[in-house]
Amino acid sequence: MPDRTFFPWASVLRFGLGHLRLPPDAFWRLSLTELNALAGASALPDATSRTSLEALMALYPDTRGASAAPARKEPSDDR
Repeated sequence: MPDRTFFPWASVLRFGLGHLRLPPDAFWRLSLTELNALAGASALPDATSRTSLEALMALYPDTRGASAAPARKEPSDDR
């Protein structure tokens, strides 16, 4: 089972909701880049490295789910 503790959610939530006093909907709309800008480069751990991105991609791969639209069928020329 993959290790899902590599992102410091507790610290980030405390900072965004507690220290910055952002409303939850505003907090969840932030990108990591925006959050880092609000925090200053040293306030949050470096969780946006290539290694952490690859770990997130392995945990949550982009796959075509059941809710995705089916592939279009090309019209046939058998008239």
